Amino acid sequence: MLPALALAPALALLVGGPLAVAFMTVAVVPNAATEPALTLCGPSSSTTLPAAGQERRASLTNQPTAIPDTIRPLYQAAAERYRLPWPLLAGVGMAETNHGRLTATSTAGAQGLMQLLPATFTAYGVDGDNDGQTVITNDADSIFTAAHYLAASGSAENPDGVRRALLVYNQATWYVNDVLTYAHHYANEACTAAALGPLPDGPDGPCPPSGSGAENGLQPNALRALRCVKTAFPWITDIGGIGDRPNKSDHPAGRAIDLMIPGWETADGRKAGWRVAHWLQAHATTLNVKYLIYDDHVWRSYRTDAGWTPYTHPNGPTTDPTLRHLDHVHVSVNALK
Repeated sequence: MLPALALAPALALLVGGPLAVAFMTVAVVPNAATEPALTLCGPSSSTTLPAAGQERRASLTNQPTAIPDTIRPLYQAAAERYRLPWPLLAGVGMAETNHGRLTATSTAGAQGLMQLLPATFTAYGVDGDNDGQTVITNDADSIFTAAHYLAASGSAENPDGVRRALLVYNQATWYVNDVLTYAHHYANEACTAAALGPLPDGPDGPCPPSGSGAENGLQPNALRALRCVKTAFPWITDIGGIGDRPNKSDHPAGRAIDLMIPGWETADGRKAGWRVAHWLQAHATTLNVKYLIYDDHVWRSYRTDAGWTPYTHPNGPTTDPTLRHLDHVHVSVNALK
């Protein structure tokens, strides 16, 4: 047997990040084993993801995060080449390094986004970005190599093959179930988005899919707003979508997006942010905008006569530029009726 990849706990305990706490105990989740296997609705493979089993660790407390815009296409391209379900690769990436957000080398010596041991990388290494080099810490090379390794271990055969391949990747049942839990999450998000079908045109015409990972899990009105803003302002590359917030927010329900403004701290950046905010205000009815927050100000579609009024964060005055919405335009939309 070729060297297995390093265990995720080693990584988590080394970096002391959010995954570290989850690896302290093992828990059993009732009925997890009775969940049906999932057949993907999207392209790249007809392989069915097996259901996650009962014994899990990280996925009990660490919710799956949005896949970065630069990483999702790599998962999909690698999956296409090796005939795998791309959410399987996303599940591994989430379990190992939170899609590359954790960058430390593990105590076992595993490196890169998919946490490959050097010996494994030497045996299965792939030049994922076709730059003529195969580098263990390169995101594309790491993801394509992991896909090659999983496929060679039998993951492209059938659901049982997926589980066997993951056990080769990491010889711990809880790890396999964590990966499958995350993989099911990303697969379900993709299927939900596909089921929405074409959305109505925006104020300037069709608003095609943006390719942003922030689209995942959004309600139709928020998804349409994101796509239309991205069409109108293609220079916006960093977008926030669904996620938990400490205060009352539309984000957890998938009815809000955050549009990060490049160079927000400059005069030109501030002007650019206001162009976005005023465009959204002008098209609020078409895009079902409920309210907007930017630059210490808030505008409400249900109180248009008030205009833009001073905004204070629910927790009180703060100097944090994000809480003051200096670095992004927040958009909340109305729920579908």
